[in-house]
Amino acid sequence: MFEDAYPVQWTDGQTVVTLPEHIDAANTSQIREELLILINRGAVVLIVDMTATASCDYAGAEALVRAYRRAVANGTQLRLVVPAEIVRRVLGGSGIDRLVSVYPSREAAIAAGLPVAQASAPGSPQVSQDLLSGIVCNLFHAGLSLQAALDAAHDTDRQYIMQALRHLDQTIRDIRDHIYITHS
Repeated sequence: MFEDAYPVQWTDGQTVVTLPEHIDAANTSQIREELLILINRGAVVLIVDMTATASCDYAGAEALVRAYRRAVANGTQLRLVVPAEIVRRVLGGSGIDRLVSVYPSREAAIAAGLPVAQASAPGSPQVSQDLLSGIVCNLFHAGLSLQAALDAAHDTDRQYIMQALRHLDQTIRDIRDHIYITHS
């Protein structure tokens, strides 16, 4: 079981899971599945502590993106603790840092507290938050498509695609900030 392989701490709605020193093809599928299990178990806030993580490949970043999607669907707030700059760069390349709050320490992620409990009736703040989170996910995927197009673009088109990516990144940050500032 996951809790035997990677320590999990359940405290007042905040669940902290500590990931290993290396995240790669050898353990990515297990990490992804177990993050999904923790979300499905009802974590209100899932803090993924990567303090000890010295290396993470793109498959590991994709596992976090999939966990983010499930978290949005389940109403779980996902937070990452990533002090290592090299790991931050890999996560930045996947775009997950645009979707999820990244903290320099476990203490900072825990100190952010729990989101305010909200009703889930149509028109409620929770429904609005879920809608905004879904929009951010869609924008994120549009950004990935633009980045793929950038690789195949001619020099004259590259500057327009780069400008569109910068606007898209800022829009995602603005929406994410709105979600977590307004609704927490």
